[in-house]
Amino acid sequence: MRPSTPLPCTPPSGHGRGGRCVWLPPPEQDMNDWLALLSLSCCESRKVQGRPSPQAIWSITCKGDIFVSEPSPDLEAHEHPLPCDQMFWRQMGGHLRLVEANSQGVVWGIGYDHTAWVYTGGYGGGCFQGLASSTSNIYTQSDVKCVHIYENQRWNPVTGYTSRGLPTDRYMWSDASGLQECTKAGTKPPSLQWAWVSDWFVDFSVPGGTDQEGWQYASDFPASYHGSKTMKDFVRRRCWARKCKLVTSGPWLEVPPIALRDVSIIPESPGAEESGHSIALWAISDKGDVLCRLGVSALNPAGSSWLHVGTDQPFASISIGACYQVWAVARDGSAFYRGSVYPSQPAGDCWYHIPSPPRQRLKQVSVGQTSVYALDENGKSSPLSSRLLSPGNLWYRQGITPSYPQGSSWEHVSNNVCRVSVGPLDQVWVIANKVQGSHSLSRGTVCHRTGVQPHEPKGHGWDYGIGGGWDHISVRANATRAPRSSSQEQEPSALPEARGPVCC
Repeated sequence: MRPSTPLPCTPPSGHGRGGRCVWLPPPEQDMNDWLALLSLSCCESRKVQGRPSPQAIWSITCKGDIFVSEPSPDLEAHEHPLPCDQMFWRQMGGHLRLVEANSQGVVWGIGYDHTAWVYTGGYGGGCFQGLASSTSNIYTQSDVKCVHIYENQRWNPVTGYTSRGLPTDRYMWSDASGLQECTKAGTKPPSLQWAWVSDWFVDFSVPGGTDQEGWQYASDFPASYHGSKTMKDFVRRRCWARKCKLVTSGPWLEVPPIALRDVSIIPESPGAEESGHSIALWAISDKGDVLCRLGVSALNPAGSSWLHVGTDQPFASISIGACYQVWAVARDGSAFYRGSVYPSQPAGDCWYHIPSPPRQRLKQVSVGQTSVYALDENGKSSPLSSRLLSPGNLWYRQGITPSYPQGSSWEHVSNNVCRVSVGPLDQVWVIANKVQGSHSLSRGTVCHRTGVQPHEPKGHGWDYGIGGGWDHISVRANATRAPRSSSQEQEPSALPEARGPVCC
């Protein structure tokens, strides 16, 4: 920790006593140091120290910072639940794109470069190194991601495509939305922690395809882009990317050698250790392969080996519920259910195709104890990394029973949802931009579905947490049940509801 830097003061001309001091923002590193001290002070005042509990809620910000929150027993109460904006979040060391946990303390994460990481049980590292870190289980961690900008052109009947657009056009060098000017020379790494590790290159992997030079064509800005020019295409764009790298430290160890896109751990597996069965963990590789991890346990959270599960197309998202029900989403937006997954048969036997909601392509799925929720793309056309974080519609799968685990239909719940996490109590948490009924315009707001009960599994409203800057949340480890109220103890009919849904 460096000593604090005095705030610069700009004296007026004449140096008279009537002059004003102009406050200049401190350097980024000094600001990070102050935030680390502030976080430590808050943790000390709340007596929150050491490693997180096995039932902690994990989250990731848009910058890749990792936060955890210890769940209160009232957080999932049916009556008078604790508002989620009263949760206390503390930062952990390291850098990730997503994180997944279960109630036995097994935590996995995936970086922006698709590297898989497993939590070591330590705490601190990164900006907390030397302040409040465990003396062991802290390791060097790196991450690499791409920064994207777009080159835009409009058709001119005389000269062909040109970088001189109409007065109403977007910037000829811009971000994906076209609202911000982004040139090669003016675009910087996300922060001082990042450093460029490549030159600019054309990204040919954008949805819709490109021609041999990387151009996509459309009738106008913005529109649906495609990779081949037609007579009606008067604009075109090309995506440029540049890699940057971050090196930090935290309680994470790399799990080589396969790069991952998604990972899911069974929320609860009671008796798994006693019976000798490992904790079920499924993943999607960056190439779209479906994988099942063998040998995962609380004592060996990294597991021992991968088991490949066959598919007829690349997959994008996967989730395993508390009753070993495995759901997945393919890259084409279709949903699948894996049949006959048991502790003795960890990979199951076959895939069942599940129709998507009408005219929608799904991108993510999350399974709790009995509930299944999915997110769609909502017609977005952007790089895959951006599309995964763009808002879509949230859907609930109806008609799921022990005898018919595939369910019968999709029911729309909300729009503007970027990420969903369903926990072992069938609790539903999302990252949203502007959920129906919210008065906030913040992007990346943590929201909690209220009114979720066995007889009303999709709930009836939203509780809005701290808004702005969240990209990912996992409540998959939180099996903390609220204490039963006196009314539930007095009414026998309420007892089955207090215990929660019966595992299929």
